[in-house]
Amino acid sequence: MKALYLASLFLFLSSCSHKATPPETQTPLAPPNLANFINQARIEKFSETLAVEVYYATNREVSGDVSLCNNESFGIKTSPQLNFGACRVNVPKRHATGQIEVAPDSRADTHKFFRVLNQKTYDTESFEKLIRSNPTKEVLVFIHGFNVKFQDAIFRASQMAYDLKFQGPVILFSWPAGAEAGFLGKAMISKTYGSNKTNAEQSIPAAIEFFKTLAKYNMKINIVVHSMGHQIAIPALNSIAKELNQTFKLDELVLNAPDYDLKDFKKVSTDLKRIAGRITLYCSYNDTAMRASETYNGAERLGACEKIDGVDVINVSEVDSTSYGAGLGHGYYSSRAVLTDVAQLMMGIEAEKRLFIRRSEPNSTEDFYLRP
Repeated sequence: MKALYLASLFLFLSSCSHKATPPETQTPLAPPNLANFINQARIEKFSETLAVEVYYATNREVSGDVSLCNNESFGIKTSPQLNFGACRVNVPKRHATGQIEVAPDSRADTHKFFRVLNQKTYDTESFEKLIRSNPTKEVLVFIHGFNVKFQDAIFRASQMAYDLKFQGPVILFSWPAGAEAGFLGKAMISKTYGSNKTNAEQSIPAAIEFFKTLAKYNMKINIVVHSMGHQIAIPALNSIAKELNQTFKLDELVLNAPDYDLKDFKKVSTDLKRIAGRITLYCSYNDTAMRASETYNGAERLGACEKIDGVDVINVSEVDSTSYGAGLGHGYYSSRAVLTDVAQLMMGIEAEKRLFIRRSEPNSTEDFYLRP
């Protein structure tokens, strides 16, 4: 779909810049109607309340009733095997962009609140068959970050799919993040960070297995990662790049506030660029969670804003909001401004040609700024 869009755009721009010739000698060149093309490509308009199917692959240990798709269904311990399924989520048409308003009870207005409608469980074979039969031949994979429980991640994936008006399946890779039950467990952030970090490292083999499943089929793969999820996604993708560099290709790799060692990323960036059509990194000077991570890990983090060769580094400090990410300036990836930019990049538009993007000054720590 992207290749056709870019070809149409090229023809359109070529026709606009065509030198004028006398009417009697001019050869008519009708530019393709890009509006019609986009309208036809976006079959689902995402303008009404919808039941959005979020497929998931998780190495969380089952800890409750899986059919409920709630935060107790899968816990914060690792499972030796991947579990596959789908949660159907009611996404309300009146939700604020980037926000998740959870229904307080079963009678709450469906046009205002998110809620789980039902759930299906798949074995590996049936899950692969489902992905293989995808008519759009394009998927959006979301990998969440630190201290995110299962249903919270499901709701976030459904919100992103709706707000991006993504036409293909959205697949959540959910790893065992979250705090221990009880007030004390939730209050000890440092302990939670340490346990989540260990779980992230133990989840890399499961992510490799998951990516290999996607690699079997000829389709466009877009991956959106947040925060500590990079500690899983980047090593897993680097392993895949070395093993399957001829058969595994990504369309877009979108890194949001990556809580990942900067030096380690520079070591693997060449391998990642070989399998990714484009890598985009969003960062912010206002991200206090990133500064806390640098203190905890004793190393610079990728999400602290620094230029990386071959990566579009976009500083969102001018548009991010402390209302996202519990006041830490860390959850801007779900904001209207960033989602608008992600929607444009998924159409193949170059960074500097997208709306509200300006190139940074020389010697800046990033390539571009996202303007307010």
